[in-house]
Amino acid sequence: MISLKGKKALITGASSGFGADFADILAKKGMDLVITARREDKLNTLKEKIVEKYGVNVRVIVMDLAGFDAAEKLYSIVKDENIDMLINNAGYGMYGWFERQDAAALNRMVQLNVVAAFVLANLFAKDFSEKNSGWILNVASFAAFNPTPFYAVYGATKAFLMNFSVALRTEFKKQRKNVCVTALCPGFTATEFVERAGQKRSKFLEMSIGKSYPAAEEAINALLKNKPVVMPRLMNRIGAFFLRFMPRSLAAEAAFMSIKDKE
Repeated sequence: MISLKGKKALITGASSGFGADFADILAKKGMDLVITARREDKLNTLKEKIVEKYGVNVRVIVMDLAGFDAAEKLYSIVKDENIDMLINNAGYGMYGWFERQDAAALNRMVQLNVVAAFVLANLFAKDFSEKNSGWILNVASFAAFNPTPFYAVYGATKAFLMNFSVALRTEFKKQRKNVCVTALCPGFTATEFVERAGQKRSKFLEMSIGKSYPAAEEAINALLKNKPVVMPRLMNRIGAFFLRFMPRSLAAEAAFMSIKDKE
């Protein structure tokens, strides 16, 4: 069993959902934390809770990673912290007809979901490679496996993260570097995602939603074992399996029907 006690993790998007779950799970394992997001009040509340429960060190950094050069600025702030684990969790989706969505808003989403994630991964990969130790977890999505109408751009960002993660993991493996990389690909989960995306909650959606904390635990366990991809919940894994045998156009049609009918 790998001991994380005394090591340090940087978690982006830590103010709620998976980010807050990762913070709790890693603190429970004895890791010190650097948590970052836009909402200072939620970060401070999370810090107080974790310090009280686990007695670890927690540093709060308030930052919007969708901003230009934000990832580089964050790295410059924490580069001397000796970070051992990077959790690229910050991200969100936008639901709706593509041509009706605002280009500037979509660009900010891509900046956060993709650019901030791979820039941070690149910067920390250099550090991890040099010390021959480290972990990188990128939070992707089930949408990475399937063209998803109404989430066209969001799904594309998550496909990027999944493929990027698997490729990066292979590069480290071929260099015999002790650096683990995993992509977490959850389905709909009980976080703020749906409300922020602007999608209405339907009975079908409510039935599909899983709990975030067990998924986060599964993700950390997979990362420590250097698994390339982790997909919580059996129903999601079954769905992803059958998608392999469907033409992508047909898979997109199926996704359109399942989402549009509940719009």
